[in-house]
Amino acid sequence: MAKKFGAYAVKEGPLVEFKDEKITLEKTGEDSYLYRREHSGETAAERLFSSDGGNVKLAIDPIRPIQMPQQLAHNIMIKLDPPVSIPPGSQVTHHLTMPIEIGVFTSSSETNNYMIDAFSLSLPKYALYGLPESGYICRIHKSSITSKDEAVKYEEAVVIMTFKNSLPAWTTVRKIVMDAYMVDLYLKGDTVYLEDSNIAIETGNIASVYLNNKPPIPDLKEVLVAAETVKKFRRRILERTGFGVTGKFTMEHGY
Repeated sequence: MAKKFGAYAVKEGPLVEFKDEKITLEKTGEDSYLYRREHSGETAAERLFSSDGGNVKLAIDPIRPIQMPQQLAHNIMIKLDPPVSIPPGSQVTHHLTMPIEIGVFTSSSETNNYMIDAFSLSLPKYALYGLPESGYICRIHKSSITSKDEAVKYEEAVVIMTFKNSLPAWTTVRKIVMDAYMVDLYLKGDTVYLEDSNIAIETGNIASVYLNNKPPIPDLKEVLVAAETVKKFRRRILERTGFGVTGKFTMEHGY
């Protein structure tokens, strides 16, 4: 199957299809193109843009699941099926999945991307983590546990996560919550991976999820952070804490 993520030359005609989504370009002037995405034959998104004399390309990449149906939340909750039980003072690595969305960008250089469209091939669902007055709205995702890289292409990313239990007793993890704004994604072909990550159980009811700013396995290509809202948020975090710092989410409402 042909690779779908990556850069595309701007030219008139069909561009790419994902499930019920069909993306086309229509030339409307000497230097203008109409981007159109149809969902099941109905127009779902349109954007007119300039090709800047041929200097602009389109890029289609996986993005963090924070755009659809609108930016309701920037947290992800992965519900584990089945839950994971860990012996005292030990660690284990499991393969799971998380949701992704697909972004379409106009690109005039490797670092100058502008998102013109975003969509999800799965129906986004949301849940509250914690108490109504102090909890977090999360994009919720149910994940099975496997021993190998298995994910629904274009809908999910592979998560290779290490579970560390520092307690002197057995513990069970039923859900994992992380801040999607801090997530880095990597690619191998069209298979998407979450960055290297681990969850540490440090007290009876509190766990910490760490995103370690490096690929989980060798020979992966990092997906550029392209959404302006995400870049600004991450820049503020890095200015306060230092470049390359590990991302951490404290699960204060249980795991």
